[in-house]
Amino acid sequence: MHSPTTEDLAKIYSLLGLTKVEDTSYSKVTILGWFKDRNPQVRVTSDYAIFSGETDGNKKMYWSPIATSEQGMIEAISYLESQGVTTIINVTKDDIPLYLERGYTIEPSRDYFEYLYTPSDLIELKGKKYHAKRNFINGFNHPYEFRAYLESDREELFELLYKWSYLHIEKGVEWSAEDNWHSHVVLQKIKSDPEIKALTAVLDDLEGYNCFADILKADGKIIGFALGEILPTNVGAIYFEKGDIEYKGIYPLLDNLFSKKHFGSVKYVNKQEDMGLEGLRKSKLSYHPVKFAERYVAKKV
Repeated sequence: MHSPTTEDLAKIYSLLGLTKVEDTSYSKVTILGWFKDRNPQVRVTSDYAIFSGETDGNKKMYWSPIATSEQGMIEAISYLESQGVTTIINVTKDDIPLYLERGYTIEPSRDYFEYLYTPSDLIELKGKKYHAKRNFINGFNHPYEFRAYLESDREELFELLYKWSYLHIEKGVEWSAEDNWHSHVVLQKIKSDPEIKALTAVLDDLEGYNCFADILKADGKIIGFALGEILPTNVGAIYFEKGDIEYKGIYPLLDNLFSKKHFGSVKYVNKQEDMGLEGLRKSKLSYHPVKFAERYVAKKV
């Protein structure tokens, strides 16, 4: 296995288009965004692709391969076994039988199940179950502009992102946008936040990551931001959504506008996992997913 090249990523996306995979494990954002500084490694053939990365403790993790056929999947798993790999993560539900046949035990990774929604639900918000979402949107009483992100927006956007990360890292600490804040020690924490690092990498090369991004402006400033892509499997993925929570209803509005603009013709919209965070789980469930892109861990007995 080796560090991924542009050619490798193009081949992975070609392979993805031939699969029924509905999660984002093999997206460019995962491989070179979230794992940019975690020694991402790939093995790509005409039949399969394998991805590995490292944890914070430099422990190797191996993702379940993607393949164009069952035989390709068998060859990929056999390769991992030949390298002494005994634990494989992000196994899809469809591939569980192959692992069981090879003597693996299977455990669900509920915290990393990805949430899938029908685009019409997120766009139309029909019925009683979306009553609260509609009320938030209808009650948003600030004139706003929603448009594509431009490079000229970068400095202002990062003020929003830093504010979000600051409140996330330093809970209970009051935010201040004064100039002297930029020399505050907490800014270094913010810049090293894994999500800020991943998002920065993607913003540096939106086209290369196959992504699009939009901003929401009100009162002369950026108050919301969303970034995603349409994967080769025709699944829309929302990777980042950030909003200024001083604006009530910011997230339902941002989510609805972004879905309307980009995901009208996709099979599903994937809003990724909740990582076991209670508030995030509650939020994602409130949009009523139609299914999950289930993920499992396979361990060799």
